[in-house]
Amino acid sequence: MASAAEELPTGVFPVRGQADVVTARRAALRLGERAGLGRRRATEIAIVVSELASNIVKYGVRGEVTLAWEAAALVVVAKDVGPPIRDLETALADGCDDRGPIDPALLAGRGGLGTGLGAVVRLADRFECRQDAGGKEITVRFLR
Repeated sequence: MASAAEELPTGVFPVRGQADVVTARRAALRLGERAGLGRRRATEIAIVVSELASNIVKYGVRGEVTLAWEAAALVVVAKDVGPPIRDLETALADGCDDRGPIDPALLAGRGGLGTGLGAVVRLADRFECRQDAGGKEITVRFLR
């Protein structure tokens, strides 16, 4: 386990395609493990990073995921240039997107189950979303 947050690797990962999602996910997993958070918690962090990066690919024009340590927390920031989330509360509900319930016949074509942002909220210790017409920024924190 690293003794200080400064010793842990951090980084900014541009996200333009699926290969970038995999790169960011792997980095998050390694970071969680090197921080001594345990395999399960590191995997949860990797799931969150994967979901946020996948959403950039699906819904944004371009974006990035940043992994950094602040005090006693791993902070993950996903930024994108693209349309805002129309209704965040609805988008956080399983089986819904930002417009409401997802037609089950469309789920397979979406590449997911419609549980992504809800899973992000469930797995992270803190969740914040800021957005404007030019894009959005989702910040999640994982406390040590």
